[in-house]
Amino acid sequence: MKKILCILFWVFASLHSHAKHISGGEMYYDILSSTTSTKTYRITLILFRDESCFDCADMPPFVRIGVYNNDNNEPYGGAGTLPTFDVDLLKVETLPIVNVPLCISNQPSLRYTAGYYSFVVTLKNNSKGYTAAYQTCCRIDNINNIDNGVNGAGATYSSTIPGLNSLNNQQFDNAPRFSKGISIVCFNNSFILDFSANDPDGDDLIYNLCDAFNGGAAQNAGNITPSVPPYGSVDYISGFSGSKPLGLKADINPQTGIISGIAPSAGKYVISVCVSSYRNGKFIDTHRKDFIITVAACDFANAELLPEYITCDGYTFDFKNKSQSPLNQSFYWDFGDPLSGANNISTSPTPSHTFSSPGDYTVKFVVNRGTSCADSTTTILKVYPDFNANFTDNAPRCKDVPVSFTDKSVHNFGIVTSWKWNFGVLNTNADTSSAKNPVYNFTTPGNYSITLIAGSNRGCYDTITKTISIVDKPQLNLSTRDTIICIADRLQLNTNPTSTGSISWTPAYNISNFNSLNPIVNPSVDTTYFVNFEDNSGCLLRDSVKVKVIASVDVNTINDTTICRKDSVILKTTGNAIKYTWTNNPTLNNTSIKDPVAVPVLPSTTYYVKGFVGTCFDTDSVKINTIPYPNARAGKDTLICLGGTAKLSASGGISYIWSPALYLDNPNIGNPTIFNQPAGFIDYVVGVTDNAGCPKPSFDTVRVTVEKVTADAGPRDTSVVSGQPLQLNATGGTIYQWTPAQWLNNPNKSNPISNPLSDIEYVVKVSNAAGCNDTDTISVKYFTVIPDFYIPNAFSPNGDGLNDVIKPVALGIKSLDRFNIYNRWGQMIYSTRQIGSGWDGKYKGALQETGTYVWYIKGTDYTNKQIEKKGTLILIH
Repeated sequence: MKKILCILFWVFASLHSHAKHISGGEMYYDILSSTTSTKTYRITLILFRDESCFDCADMPPFVRIGVYNNDNNEPYGGAGTLPTFDVDLLKVETLPIVNVPLCISNQPSLRYTAGYYSFVVTLKNNSKGYTAAYQTCCRIDNINNIDNGVNGAGATYSSTIPGLNSLNNQQFDNAPRFSKGISIVCFNNSFILDFSANDPDGDDLIYNLCDAFNGGAAQNAGNITPSVPPYGSVDYISGFSGSKPLGLKADINPQTGIISGIAPSAGKYVISVCVSSYRNGKFIDTHRKDFIITVAACDFANAELLPEYITCDGYTFDFKNKSQSPLNQSFYWDFGDPLSGANNISTSPTPSHTFSSPGDYTVKFVVNRGTSCADSTTTILKVYPDFNANFTDNAPRCKDVPVSFTDKSVHNFGIVTSWKWNFGVLNTNADTSSAKNPVYNFTTPGNYSITLIAGSNRGCYDTITKTISIVDKPQLNLSTRDTIICIADRLQLNTNPTSTGSISWTPAYNISNFNSLNPIVNPSVDTTYFVNFEDNSGCLLRDSVKVKVIASVDVNTINDTTICRKDSVILKTTGNAIKYTWTNNPTLNNTSIKDPVAVPVLPSTTYYVKGFVGTCFDTDSVKINTIPYPNARAGKDTLICLGGTAKLSASGGISYIWSPALYLDNPNIGNPTIFNQPAGFIDYVVGVTDNAGCPKPSFDTVRVTVEKVTADAGPRDTSVVSGQPLQLNATGGTIYQWTPAQWLNNPNKSNPISNPLSDIEYVVKVSNAAGCNDTDTISVKYFTVIPDFYIPNAFSPNGDGLNDVIKPVALGIKSLDRFNIYNRWGQMIYSTRQIGSGWDGKYKGALQETGTYVWYIKGTDYTNKQIEKKGTLILIH
């Protein structure tokens, strides 16, 4: 049994170890022969292994590769056949290390090998071709850009063989295959990774970064039958993706397959590169390579500039090495500008140079010049200043009328050769143009931000944005609207357009000039005049004015009436006038409107109105009589005691209504009686009406306050010692009387002082100005002892209500500074500074055990003498 367990453990450990050995892979095919119905291919799988990987297994001695028909996802031989080949390891090669920087610090030890597995398969011609795939689990540990999971993400390496949809029966294809070199990549430094591929057929190749495949159902490195396509992607960590496996600062050249940029932090990263092949512009298939690269914590001296720079806004340019390595110890710049004299050379790490004239300059940059760690580079700086983008347009602008834009960009040292216009229309991509002087038709009124990016033959670009307003139609500003005129009058029609153009009026009936902006008309019958306006940019507007003609004016206001004084009344007026004037009167809110509001204050007021239509007019008048409101009086505010009654007394009219009716015996009389009003106050409002002619009530308010006196003589019982004065303190009212007056310094104040010589009980009577009163008592216990704390020596906190709490008895004491209780280990388990408080035998909610406890007390007596004592007590359960 032990031998079996050991064997099982070895198998498990072997599978786990095999699961952590693959660093990448690719699969490609070569065509060997062809018939009218079949093609024979050699399919090759390359697995890459990191030889520096700790506890990683050797290259697999054989692999299991599946081949599937893409037309139906069945095995290549048809339904019911096996899709797999077990392929032995053919050879192992060591991959070369390329692009090694000079003077590198912390150079990583990179050792990678490639294992080759090849087999031959004959495939029947079909439409969509075939997919060959190998699946394994798992990738190496601690990968920075994917979630490798507990058992690793696994990998699928596959190749797609094209079918007749891509190539006809007389065409043949060999898959492209990637270069094999390994580059050293240092974190936070520029780098180059060569993922270029060679196509044996000379097909055009396009590269892109793509999702790496996971291992499907593979749980360990044991060979499985690969699943059918398509294959799932690994899970990328936030900040990374298949298209950005090294973060945002690195990308691939789609033409060359070179990945470059700035490397991320040190660690392992999965990169998957897809290369698509095209023949005569037609897509054939996509080949992929999956590889885990090492970004090392290394550094190197590096002179790094962009291939080309340009300055279009001046002659001065600031230079900076893209590499910030601390190994860059010295700097040498040659700006290629000999006319600048000594300023042509700089040893600053970040120099600024003002060039002598416009032109192309070759700038040379060297770090660590004259040392074994020197590195150099050159760049072209184009100096062509004074480039300014600008444009104009043909204002004014209205919708559905094409707007012409004219480029006014100027480059003093070049020619404007490119234009990128954006006309600022939201939710469309059709609002752009590359013409020099474009025309655009805006279909919706609004404000539009017009942006022009102009470029010159020198490589300069400048951007300008202007906002234009597109209106629905021209702004004619016809100020004369539909109106009325008297038959004997004339009317001027007024317009004020914001743009120049032509205008015409119709009909040509009794009009002074039908092409005038402001003609005069005098029709004798109702006439509608139409105006047509076209501005110089082709925008059109049509509007109209309806002129009603009358022979006379008719004005009628309201009939004479009576209202309550200081009320308002609307002087509603009817008629056909278009202008009204009322006799100037300060009681009118507006003397120039048709229906003013009047607030007359005199017993009688007459208002006169005159209505006009041109020179025609009519008049009318109205008399408003006013009656005063009743003189409501609710009486004086009243104060009563709780439980008492009060009678209200209103006057000034013949009928009364009180609100609220709560606690009133009759709210509809002038003098109701209040019963059972609670403590507090209530504002009673009385509405009073009379028979003088004003039908509306007037109002007045009276406040009824109910007070309750509650006497409080202080604590029910208290104690003093011989010679200790007692400060009494009663509350609850404004008038106080203590009985008996024995030993009191003043029995008629709220806080007298007593110097008792024996036990005594005082009664205090408390009252207020309304005569409300109440009494309370206080018993004084007199002790012939000295001031001190008196503490029992035992208590039993068993909840029976007897001696459940131990507390000090304070006689003649003014304040308690502290009362502490300690257990036998010296731990303080209770403390208080409150006279009258005590310990219930618990600590942190738990009843303490039976035993002896130590107490300590400190306080001050009424003579300000300090008292400090300690002792013991017994807790009994």
